[in-house]
Amino acid sequence: MTCSVYLCEDHQIVIDGILRIFSNSKKYKPVQFYKSAEALSEALEQKAPDILLLDLNLPDRNGIELLPEIRSRYPNTGILILTMHHDPVLIKKVREMGAGGYLLKDFGEKELLEAMDCITNGGIYFKNLPYTQKEDDLDAQALFLTAREKEIIQLTVSGKTSAEIAAQLFLSPHTVNTHRRNIYKKLNLSNMKALITYAYSNGLA
Repeated sequence: MTCSVYLCEDHQIVIDGILRIFSNSKKYKPVQFYKSAEALSEALEQKAPDILLLDLNLPDRNGIELLPEIRSRYPNTGILILTMHHDPVLIKKVREMGAGGYLLKDFGEKELLEAMDCITNGGIYFKNLPYTQKEDDLDAQALFLTAREKEIIQLTVSGKTSAEIAAQLFLSPHTVNTHRRNIYKKLNLSNMKALITYAYSNGLA
């Protein structure tokens, strides 16, 4: 019996490494990869795989936002999160959202295949995770910010206007303002002053 695999990851070196692991596998075939959330969504609409390897930091959308949507629409697809983040709050959150497993990106071939075997057999794989911080010391909402949103927060706190941020990041002022509205929504904030206070309190400034 073979299991189809989708990999959603935007770094080619990671893609190459994972494809190499599966090159001699008799169980996990075919393996198809996608470098953006948009490309993955289009592929899922055509056919859902048996298992999805999902990076949380995608160029066009945060993987954490995709997870509940995929879980809801494709309940028979097992989802293994691949990430550099070892925050306890995030680990707990993705487990509650229905991820079947969680691997840090220093994994080896044995651990990857072990996790996938576990998930395809109906189990969950949240092993060997370094809980180095207490959950009470973390702000869960900050974990859902994209790299671009964090960049805009830092530039905002430094005193730059939307126009100045747009020029520096090669974006339109409208796009910057859209990002800022999304930041307010994610962090449950209502104004610039609250954002600046939040940024200094949570190490984002």
